Amino acid sequence: MKTNFFEQIAGLAITGTLQINIQPQESGTLTVSVMLANSNPKITTGRNIPPMLLKGSAQELDEAFFNQVGEPVKRTVRLFANADAYQKELDKAGQAGKKDKDNNKDKSAKSTSNSNLFTQQPDEQPDDDDLDEVPDEQADDSEAIAEKQRLYDEAMQRVVELNTQMKYKEAIAQLPDAGEYPDKADEIENKRVQLQKRQEVYASLQEEV
Repeated sequence: MKTNFFEQIAGLAITGTLQINIQPQESGTLTVSVMLANSNPKITTGRNIPPMLLKGSAQELDEAFFNQVGEPVKRTVRLFANADAYQKELDKAGQAGKKDKDNNKDKSAKSTSNSNLFTQQPDEQPDDDDLDEVPDEQADDSEAIAEKQRLYDEAMQRVVELNTQMKYKEAIAQLPDAGEYPDKADEIENKRVQLQKRQEVYASLQEEV
């Protein structure tokens, strides 16, 4: 049997990962969860967008599925595109700022060197302890921060995946501890509230069956 389901999916011009979960009910209806996830880990925009939930018979979903999800998916694609373009501009600005900072350091170093030539004063030498310890401490701090961010991103990605599978209780359990990430406490709490609300809505749908 030939269908045009995937042709219509292709017509949505999706950038990202379209996640569709289908759960049959005892009454013969289907509960369908549809979510477009951003595949760029640098972009946090859209992570709090809830999945679309549709419920009906197979015939009803055949007739209404793309009418219901088409426009929201296209709007989400545009949102991700705008966020991606904005992130690229931020990256460019950061690289330009770093380059300017390095150039200023070079100019300052040359100016100091010329001044030393005229005054015949020896450059102040840093202590050996400073040379050995400071870079190591900075490197350790950077590695710790990067590792902490990696663990946070992985945990939030698991939350997104469980959310699309309508496993809200498991998703809540995977949320990072706000005490360990005070700068992201609001984001974690907002996600917790959203998951709890979706869990309540999903539970009410199950009771109606």
